[in-house]
Amino acid sequence: MKKRLLLALISIVMIFTVVFFIACDGESETFNENIDLEHDDLRVAPNESAQQGIDKPDASRLTALSSSLSEDAAVKESATYLFNLANDNLSKVSYYANYAYGSGVATVVSPDMSGSMQVREVRIKDGAAMYMVTLGRVINGYKTATPEINDSYILGLCRSLLDYGNRKYTPDGQTFYLQNGKSSCLLENSVDNFYTDTPYIDWNKCKKVKSMSLADFMKEDYYNKSYVETTNGVIIPENIVNASISHNDDGYYEIEITVDITTDALKLSTESTRNSASSDDIVYRYQTIKCQIWDCGLFRQYETYDSWAGTLLKGLLEGYSTNEWHKLFTYNKENAPLYQIPSDVSWAK
Repeated sequence: MKKRLLLALISIVMIFTVVFFIACDGESETFNENIDLEHDDLRVAPNESAQQGIDKPDASRLTALSSSLSEDAAVKESATYLFNLANDNLSKVSYYANYAYGSGVATVVSPDMSGSMQVREVRIKDGAAMYMVTLGRVINGYKTATPEINDSYILGLCRSLLDYGNRKYTPDGQTFYLQNGKSSCLLENSVDNFYTDTPYIDWNKCKKVKSMSLADFMKEDYYNKSYVETTNGVIIPENIVNASISHNDDGYYEIEITVDITTDALKLSTESTRNSASSDDIVYRYQTIKCQIWDCGLFRQYETYDSWAGTLLKGLLEGYSTNEWHKLFTYNKENAPLYQIPSDVSWAK
């Protein structure tokens, strides 16, 4: 999912080592930044039946509110308590789905070159079953000084390295099926057509399906507590700089958290990136979490804004990336015809 977005820096750096040997042209696509988010009860309050089995917030732990970022221990405690409650409730609720979209820009300091990427994802959890489909597409590649000019060589190479599509499915939370593909499996205008009736991924061009156990799936994707959690970070008062939490009259709390990157809060995410990059010095520059949580204790919306930096190729190159990620949730299964686990999962074998 997001890991590929955050690793944009890593693959773009590889341009330096191969650009003189590969002439990989790419053509830009028309990209529509307007996303239809007003459907299938996205960001609509969960009804009573959807709330069955979850843990409701303890009002006595939500008394320290602040609409602005605060270092006050009580405010940080209230914000992180509700955040973790909502994250844990994702494994307890009988059904949820989310539509997610993200973007990232990666820059190599010398030689100066950059690229931007768009990512889309849908995740559906129904009982113990889970289905997820994700794609990432490089939108442009350019010399850092001239972002308005798409460089066909940089763009083409970035796509050959970074573009991807994948789907994951488990019928029971014990056996997981995964299928991955690269640039060749993405169809024209795949980002704009994502999760519509217009084809956006050619699964016949993707790799063979592989199966794995729950333990291996959790390890490979760097999950912390559950394969349906929205973050693997350890978000506790000791691991954050400051926080804000306020209540909206429409029935939800709004939270902002500044993560302390000097702690182990992002340990799993850091390990994931370093392992993928074969590097031991890539670090977070910052991470901010913003979310909206219904009064019942379920996410309405979840967002992260962060940046990575580091050196690769034994310190020969330096670069960084900035990224953002947005998730919008729905819990009312009967009002979400689009977000149902596909009836045909015959590929998962």
